[in-house]
Amino acid sequence: MIGAGLAGLAAATALAERGFRVHLLERKSIPGGRASSYEAQDTGETVDNCQHILMRCCTSLLQFYAQAGVAEKIRWTRRLHFLEPNGRTSVLGGSRLPAPFHLMPSFFRLRFLSAADKRAVANALMGMLPSTGPQPDGTMMDWLRATRQTPRAVERFWRPILVSALNEEPERCSARYAFQIFRQGFLAHPNAYEMGVPRVPLRDLYSPCVEALRRRGGEVRFRGSVKRIRLEAGRAAGVELADGSLDADYVVSAVPFDQINPLLPETAGDPFFRRWARMESSPISAVHLWWDRPVTTMGHAALLDRQVQWMFNKTDDFARSDGGTYMGLVVSASRDWLPRSRRELLEIAEREVREAFPGAAGASVVKSAVIKEAKATFSAVPGIDELRPPPETPIRNLLLAGDWVQNGWPSTMEAAVRSGYRAAELVLAAEGRPEAVVAPDLPWQAVVGRPG
Repeated sequence: MIGAGLAGLAAATALAERGFRVHLLERKSIPGGRASSYEAQDTGETVDNCQHILMRCCTSLLQFYAQAGVAEKIRWTRRLHFLEPNGRTSVLGGSRLPAPFHLMPSFFRLRFLSAADKRAVANALMGMLPSTGPQPDGTMMDWLRATRQTPRAVERFWRPILVSALNEEPERCSARYAFQIFRQGFLAHPNAYEMGVPRVPLRDLYSPCVEALRRRGGEVRFRGSVKRIRLEAGRAAGVELADGSLDADYVVSAVPFDQINPLLPETAGDPFFRRWARMESSPISAVHLWWDRPVTTMGHAALLDRQVQWMFNKTDDFARSDGGTYMGLVVSASRDWLPRSRRELLEIAEREVREAFPGAAGASVVKSAVIKEAKATFSAVPGIDELRPPPETPIRNLLLAGDWVQNGWPSTMEAAVRSGYRAAELVLAAEGRPEAVVAPDLPWQAVVGRPG
């Protein structure tokens, strides 16, 4: 198993639980891949590389956390807060109505949209129910224009949700994946929209997985850099490491799409291994601010009409005892932020927090950290599925896993776990032990429309 991100951890734990001897190799010193934590050198604080959240519709990820014994480390909310520049707050939350109407009462009370905006959005959402998206696929912005969405509905409803969920702008993202986000996350099941936020640093979610693997006889090697996947007679026979080699009956590569080909120099001319060459990445940036006093009691907020898109109050979850406030700020699809200096980004973030939260008046930032994840996800543009490979490869016993591999989901933690579970299913099937490992989706409970 190459790579101890979510995909590699999911595949490794699934197979170890079923009696396989697993070797998990990770070139870094910690598990989690792009969903990890580290100690910021300039602050000495443990920070997540970015705020990662999940929803109740992320069934395989929830199964993974439950089996790792860390499900209780996720804090759930049924109320999603939106904060306007003038400080006015609106809340989107469930009701007793059945899906797909469960969010409608709170939706029509949102104060940042006009009646005309809400009519346009509601009509568009109902139009999504009987369809998985336009054929052929196009950008979501094309579809929003075709359904006569108002400018304010686009900027204050569609864009914040799509950029957060797909890490891509509506002008670029696939309409079919956008449909999936709304259908599975907001329309099909009354609990699917609920948001889960880790109560602990991300590394504390994944360290128990490593411990469980070792208890089951698996070997987990950090700083175990794989130089090459060894091929013999058309099959994957093992890997070559910096300090030796390792034989294997199966090799699962769970590394990002831009790191797999150097491990397989023999496949340079194979069309299968060239198909993802045109995949692009989309960045996420995070700003961590430690204030010297309480700034807000809100646990989270989507910040409308600002560069910073989300604020997560991590004070209680990270057991702050200094009387201050620890905020994690998120900017998805942050291409404009990549060339900017740390100082400039901190100025933007601090200014926007002060404008949004009156409690920041007179408060001082005592520590800060800026993280730019240039290759946070793949860019979910129209036609992306033609570039995503299946987990099976032309090389016998070599499987691919990762959020970028075909699994039916865009680039999310759920996608990574699903791909790892699917790789485990293929190993089990090859051994004559077929078994479903991927968790089933939440049941379709919408009383109108149909699952696509």
